Amino acid sequence: MIREHYSRPMKKILLFVFTICGILISVPSFSCTSVIVSGKATKSGRPVIFKNRDTGNLNNRVTWIQGEKYGFIGLENASKIGEEEWGGTNEAGFCIINTASYNIKDDDVPSGEMDKEGLFMYKALGVCATIADFEKFLDEYPRPMGVETNFGVIDADGGAAYYEVNNHKWVKYDVNDPEVAPRGYRVQTNFSECGRREDYQGYERYLTASAIMDEAWDKAEDGRMDIDAMWFVNNMSRAYRHEVLGVNYNDNYDRMVEAGAFNGTCVDQDFIPRRITSSVISMDGVKKGENPLHTVMWTTMGYPSVVATIPLMVCDGDRLPAYVKSEGKVHSELCDLAMKIKSEYVFPSVLSNGKHYLRLDNVLKGTEGRPSLVSCCKSSEKAIGKSFGKYYGKWVEGRISDDEFFSEYVSDQGNWMKIYKKEFDTYIK
Repeated sequence: MIREHYSRPMKKILLFVFTICGILISVPSFSCTSVIVSGKATKSGRPVIFKNRDTGNLNNRVTWIQGEKYGFIGLENASKIGEEEWGGTNEAGFCIINTASYNIKDDDVPSGEMDKEGLFMYKALGVCATIADFEKFLDEYPRPMGVETNFGVIDADGGAAYYEVNNHKWVKYDVNDPEVAPRGYRVQTNFSECGRREDYQGYERYLTASAIMDEAWDKAEDGRMDIDAMWFVNNMSRAYRHEVLGVNYNDNYDRMVEAGAFNGTCVDQDFIPRRITSSVISMDGVKKGENPLHTVMWTTMGYPSVVATIPLMVCDGDRLPAYVKSEGKVHSELCDLAMKIKSEYVFPSVLSNGKHYLRLDNVLKGTEGRPSLVSCCKSSEKAIGKSFGKYYGKWVEGRISDDEFFSEYVSDQGNWMKIYKKEFDTYIK
């Protein structure tokens, strides 16, 4: 894979950073940043699959659906309930995500017959248990498939792979293969390695995500990294760093403000979290032989720095919290709350071009006596994770049954929303 890391001393790039602040480059509306880590490269031995979703469809929800063979939970646009999934997991422990690609379409199929990745994943979640099932599904899917994308998949047998797919063919990148992924992980944004180099998109985010993974690898012991699904939410979805410019606001916020190089507001350009980031799904898979239902889909309903991440589980029925679903409405309650905070405190509408200006003072530091938004997220998630972990740990250890776990899981869900609202009380009016 192409890896070009840009590293420049801060003093040398500050002028460049602020010179380009007014240059807003047009990028595709449908993007995303993703990573797959093989279970061979994690301390837990469990694979992880992560997707930071960028899209113009900011109203998202999660739905439980009974598929042709398997029940599954999936991330949806609120406007298309039960028609398309933009990532999810099923009862068999099969997990799938995608990132849009812009460099592998090689035919004249009209645009009106494209962008069917959500429908494809909806169907795959209902019938696939393993990577082998998915490859058979790919081979037998009607052509043209209506896709130009990178699908990421993990399964309960330890499988972990990306598939670069267009209307008629696909190329596999096995994350368990040391020749393909020497360190046991792979990053994908909005280009396909097998496609045209001149049409790469999302390469800036690819560089940043790759640098973050390289740093995690540098801390690995015996080739295993101390990372899981929530690690990705905090270290990627809330990473305000830019590898091309050599800027890391998370680590250098105070120093840059004190130096007069930054006043707390910056241009939202090519960070992993973007104004059009609508949600995050980061899934802890299972080890081979483990109960596939132990898979956890940690889900962030909205811009990741303004909302707590919730553990979502799949079983033979709908056990999802009401606030991540529509419950007869168009939007999920949690997503609506996140969008409200984001619009008031992250992207100021008072500016004529406000949607491009990011209030990092609110996100990373807090203003007017309020704690930072990120600290509110982390406090919420610490409490939610502690509560969930008590009975989840017993379940994984075999000390409680599936029924006992899901009974506690359902009864605990209301507490998570209370925790979130309490931590964000100074932002929720």
